[in-house]
Amino acid sequence: MTLGVLVTNYRAWQTTLATLEAVIELCPNDSELAQITVVDDASDAPSMWEKDKRVTIHCNSQNLGYVRSVNVGMALMEVDVVILLDCDARPLTAFAQEVRRQFDVDQKLGALGFTQTDDSQLLRPSGEPTPTLLEFLIGPAFFSRLPAFIGRRMLPAGRRLCIHSCCMAVRRSAFLQVGGFDEGFDFLDGDMDFSWSLLEHGWNTRITPEILCFHPGGGSPQSTGQRVLRFHRNRWRLLCKHGRVHWLVPAKLLLMLRHSMEVVALAVICLTPLARRLRPKLNTRWQLLTSVTKDYAR
Repeated sequence: MTLGVLVTNYRAWQTTLATLEAVIELCPNDSELAQITVVDDASDAPSMWEKDKRVTIHCNSQNLGYVRSVNVGMALMEVDVVILLDCDARPLTAFAQEVRRQFDVDQKLGALGFTQTDDSQLLRPSGEPTPTLLEFLIGPAFFSRLPAFIGRRMLPAGRRLCIHSCCMAVRRSAFLQVGGFDEGFDFLDGDMDFSWSLLEHGWNTRITPEILCFHPGGGSPQSTGQRVLRFHRNRWRLLCKHGRVHWLVPAKLLLMLRHSMEVVALAVICLTPLARRLRPKLNTRWQLLTSVTKDYAR
């Protein structure tokens, strides 16, 4: 079984370089890692890097976004299993042997998530259960703050595992079978959709605690408001695509009700001088409200 590494870069070459150097230090031999590819999304990476002959840098001629860049990179890979890393997902532990073991043991393993950490030294899995419409309608942030026993009773049993693409290994044949990443998504939920598609095609997903990556996040800077808007748009598309929105009009009405309540509450709070810092949040919630009617289709 041959392994390769694919790293995406956008205006973060120094961060990408640190990840590359960590990969090479942990896998110095061709027998461990046959191919290392960097896809630069028309930004700041050099066209060549000569410190390791396994490394090639592909520079997109124009900005394609994360999801399309992953598809471009996977088309360049010639190995059985591809380790996909964000530019700021730096591996801390040897990974080649564990990846081979996992994919050898389970021939239906399509994607393997790693374990992440950051400056807090807390460990977190690079994955989460398939999302539900109920979580989305209530609000993911609010839902996550509910007591665990309430959340468990509100969610269906037997949800499957979706892997986050920031640090995961993918069987290339499985990637090709499901058609790669759906380019209708941007970098938010493209990986969730990919994992869900793997599961629907009979592949398995798993997370290993044996491979650790330092991943603080934020490798692709953007405003909080833009991220919220993109998250909601992509999550709605994800739920519709995988058959979780059975009643379109009632779901949109409930979503509009929630956003209307948020807008009214924030508008009242923003009347006070001390709450001016919340005005960008109010603007984001207003955009969310209007986007439900304009943009949310199946």
